[in-house]
Amino acid sequence: MVSLFLLWGARAQAQPVEPKGAGFALGFRTAYGVPVGRSVADARVADEFGQTLSQQVEVAYYFNPRLSLGAYFQLGFGRSPDACFEALCGATVVRYGLELDYRFRPGEFVSPWVGVGIGYEFATSQLVSDDGEDLAGSMQRRGFDLGHANVGLDLRLNRTVVLGPYLTTSLGRYRKTDARHIPGDSRRFHVWLQPGVRMQLHF
Repeated sequence: MVSLFLLWGARAQAQPVEPKGAGFALGFRTAYGVPVGRSVADARVADEFGQTLSQQVEVAYYFNPRLSLGAYFQLGFGRSPDACFEALCGATVVRYGLELDYRFRPGEFVSPWVGVGIGYEFATSQLVSDDGEDLAGSMQRRGFDLGHANVGLDLRLNRTVVLGPYLTTSLGRYRKTDARHIPGDSRRFHVWLQPGVRMQLHF
């Protein structure tokens, strides 16, 4: 099976597919998020929201086969290691923003690409009571995605569909907790590392 896939890939590489020009594309991503750093004072993002499994949908406009600008919305689900004592406890991380991508070999079977973007992040963690039975409330943190960078590989299946792995690294800083502003001297920077898979449909 693997040999058949490699032979098919070699054939596809030998016969480049002419990519579409200017137009829209609809994208879907699945990613695994690993947080690094602190949210407020000494609180670690990993302890508050845990690692996440995220789904993302995006709409991009291609100015030409290489350059595109798009908007995205991502919803991730995680668990707070310090707060969770039962299955009902968990966390959500919502992100949305804009992204600019560039492809190096858009007509080839394997096309590397890079991207940069900015956005906003809204994270919520459910808290439980000491007995682990009744929910005691929730904690919310929100702030800007100050910038993120992408690197990936697109495998062009045909003129319409591309599919491949990618990695996103984002830098964020929370400004609010629940409805209150976080004092400037308590704000900390954090990073999300997100390896995943992306599929795009070109129209």
